[in-house]
Amino acid sequence: NRTGLMWEKKSDDGGIHDKDNKYTWGQSVSPPAMNGTMVTTFLAALNTAPCFAGYCDWRIPNITELVSLKNYETIYPATFSAFDTGCTAGCTVTACSCTGSSTYYYYWSSSTSRDGPDYAWGVYFATGNDNFAPKTSGYYVRAVRGGF
Repeated sequence: NRTGLMWEKKSDDGGIHDKDNKYTWGQSVSPPAMNGTMVTTFLAALNTAPCFAGYCDWRIPNITELVSLKNYETIYPATFSAFDTGCTAGCTVTACSCTGSSTYYYYWSSSTSRDGPDYAWGVYFATGNDNFAPKTSGYYVRAVRGGF
């Protein structure tokens, strides 16, 4: 409610929302293009009619939006508990919300690093640390829509 954002829930059922799915950001040469599997596979699936949760405007969050998921009152995991409730093997997004607890759960943002066009920013959901990584690497994504 504070940001006007609606976040995708993750599942543990092997589908498009599965918490263990990894995607590439995209092209790592200049000009940087966000055309990896997080766009061509993941967002394409969410935004194809009838679309996820009835909305067809899902996108990858920028780094500021993604960092807003950090819970500064906890050490580990560093994201709000609403993103990890009822997560059991086989659960779907209508029954649970999953987030991996490994320190390797790095989630992409849509923000390119100013240190070079071949890197993009992301957040480790377990620790809350943000950092940049090569765009050709496979990492996790959580879609968002809306905003003020």
